Amino acid sequence: MTRQELLQAIREGRAEFEVVLTQLTPEQMTAPGAMGEWSVKDILGHIAMWESRLVTTLYTIERGATPKMFHTQAEVDKANAESYAEQRDRPLERVLADFHAVHAQLLKRLETVKERDLTDPKRFEWMEGKSLERLVIGDTFEHYAEHHSAVMGARHV
Repeated sequence: MTRQELLQAIREGRAEFEVVLTQLTPEQMTAPGAMGEWSVKDILGHIAMWESRLVTTLYTIERGATPKMFHTQAEVDKANAESYAEQRDRPLERVLADFHAVHAQLLKRLETVKERDLTDPKRFEWMEGKSLERLVIGDTFEHYAEHHSAVMGARHV
């Protein structure tokens, strides 16, 4: 997949996800239970956190350094739990602002990434044989799809 194809897939996946968000009231977005105890607001904070980590990863690569990566599911689960604890009391407006701002920053960063950096699975040793593109896909449009049904379900709260 070229960088432009990747960006297009991200934009399309995000647009589909945001269509559902426009159908929700603030009360529906903040009600617990969309995904376990998480509200839609919590899911948005979660997505923004992972996109923010991706922005940091891209910036770190740009500087020629090695980013901090998670290597186990336990590390991912811990990051998710810590993010939820930090963000659960934040106002919806702030979470939404971060959700949109981080995404805009991610798209801006991706515009400057070299094709080889995205697609070569041997480019970054710390990616353990996977391409950077795989990380980007997992933290963007696959991530939106993963949480799409939980967000849609909040319409019935």
